[in-house]
Amino acid sequence: MQNYNIQYSENNENDDIYYNQQKFLEHAAFSEHFARQKMANASDDKAYYQYAELEYFHKSRALHYKGLFSAESTIVNYNQ
Repeated sequence: MQNYNIQYSENNENDDIYYNQQKFLEHAAFSEHFARQKMANASDDKAYYQYAELEYFHKSRALHYKGLFSAESTIVNYNQ
């Protein structure tokens, strides 16, 4: 098992927001990519549904992370 040392600044709340924003952008980009792949393979049933499943997964993860960084940034701004 590999040990990863993650460096955090003194303000961990902003690091968490940044991490969630990055994960949101990553999953949103994958969702868009798989949506384009799904449409490009509309004539192939198997490929179409495989890409649709991947699109749905990444879209749901993007919404999850969007909710996290939106809630965290609201809390941080409220506490300042």
